[in-house]
Amino acid sequence: MNDTQLVLDVWEAVRDSVPVAKRPEVANGIMRAFADYGFEAREICDVVDEDDDLEQAFVDVFHEGEYPDDEDEEL
Repeated sequence: MNDTQLVLDVWEAVRDSVPVAKRPEVANGIMRAFADYGFEAREICDVVDEDDDLEQAFVDVFHEGEYPDDEDEEL
């Protein structure tokens, strides 16, 4: 089993039990947990093609702070 499949399997196991309005929050928590356990973006990047909530969670967790504001850049 690859890392992407593990994330998808966990999400699939809980998704239908979570109210639609709470799914983005839960997906974010799951994605953050995988990041905390050492998963890297390149290992699970294929989740973005599988589910909209997981895609947004992936972006939120793994690309957080990656795009600095124009004000923060040095000239």
